[in-house]
Amino acid sequence: MRDILVHLRTMQMFAQTAHHLVARGPFHSDHAFFGDAYEAAADAYDSVAERIIGLMGEEALKPQTILLEVNEKLKMAPSTGVKENKLFYQFQLMMEQELCKKISMAIAAGVSPGTEQMLGDLCDKSEVRQYKIKQRIK
Repeated sequence: MRDILVHLRTMQMFAQTAHHLVARGPFHSDHAFFGDAYEAAADAYDSVAERIIGLMGEEALKPQTILLEVNEKLKMAPSTGVKENKLFYQFQLMMEQELCKKISMAIAAGVSPGTEQMLGDLCDKSEVRQYKIKQRIK
């Protein structure tokens, strides 16, 4: 689940940056979407972090190494100078799809019913965002 935790922090940091950097039309809806996306990722990160500590102890949560891994993952993310908001959406879609893949792998590896339900809920919400992204970038 640590891999999911790192991924969620990456998603949160990316979506918050996209929220700040989106420009041009349709600015308001793009700004709002990424605001919602980074808040959802932050909430999901909190839930997974607390689950990890509850199941494995605080030693399993090392924020310094998590942030190093997040930084590596963000190196390929669109950032300043983006000319079309669509690029932010394309990267967000890739991150959402990867999240559900990581969740599927964690569930297949075996987790408690409660953890499976929590992870399934995170994927369910991600699939809603994936639908919205696909509609936006058509």
